[in-house]
Amino acid sequence: MMFDTRPVRLAKGALLARDITLASGAQIARGRQIGPEDIAALTMAGIAEVPVVEVEPHDVPADEAVARLAKALVPNLGDASVRREEGPFGCLDLIASAPGVVGLDTQGITRMNRVDEGIAVITMRQFQRARAGEVIAKLRITPLAVKRSALSRVLSEGEDMIRLRPVLAETVTLIQTVEGGDAGQGAEAAIRARLAPLGLKMAESLVVAHREEALAEALLSVTGDVVLILPARPTVDRHDVAPEAVRRAGGVITRFGIPVDPGASMFAGGLGSVPILGLPDCARLTALNGTDWVFERLVCGVSISDDDLANLGVGGLLSRG
Repeated sequence: MMFDTRPVRLAKGALLARDITLASGAQIARGRQIGPEDIAALTMAGIAEVPVVEVEPHDVPADEAVARLAKALVPNLGDASVRREEGPFGCLDLIASAPGVVGLDTQGITRMNRVDEGIAVITMRQFQRARAGEVIAKLRITPLAVKRSALSRVLSEGEDMIRLRPVLAETVTLIQTVEGGDAGQGAEAAIRARLAPLGLKMAESLVVAHREEALAEALLSVTGDVVLILPARPTVDRHDVAPEAVRRAGGVITRFGIPVDPGASMFAGGLGSVPILGLPDCARLTALNGTDWVFERLVCGVSISDDDLANLGVGGLLSRG
């Protein structure tokens, strides 16, 4: 690129290097290729010179570069549940077209961001929950143009690196256990608040006694795609009441405890093809806890290994009290 300051009458065809606001309040945005109408507006505004950029043959203008970058990162918008939205010159947003969690090739994106300081891929964190219409990534070409060779190196790092993993489940069953009295409405309201951003419906909300046999019987009749169990007392062991009830119903327990606080006392398992999550006591409140991260991945069909759960520990200290 070649920067220059030119008389307005000689600026036709060059890119405007900076935003210019006219006395009328109208703005001519940076990156715009200056045309006859711009020259007329600038002249009428009494502006004699403008800062411009001439793009050389080995350069790619920012708008073209960011469009090519977006195409590489998301080759098929429909498959990725993503749409594109152009921003200011050299900027483009990738937007979730459905509720879900963000899926990234984090290493590939990091490699891209190492190539050239003027080319930036900025995303949500891996598996972060996104609502439909929410921006999940911003692509920026900071200068008005980048070297063609640099863009080629960025694009050679790979493709299909950003997608939205949409919610696959439709309904959830909530089972609360109680020790005398009723469950109250507060916990159910907190759970419903967790379901809403994901577009999930509560198929049923059951309340049973905090006993293995009562909970096991309830599990055998659930209708939701996923079951959430909120015990009357926090689960303290794989053989506590709620996990044993899952086994008694014919299910399995695959995990007890995660390295996140609050939320460490979660348990996970399944009954046939129906996933089950045992909620920690903190799920009675709407504040974020570790089980939210697991639940969001689960309903979006993201496999969760022991290594994945171990990785939650770094950054897993959610409470600071």
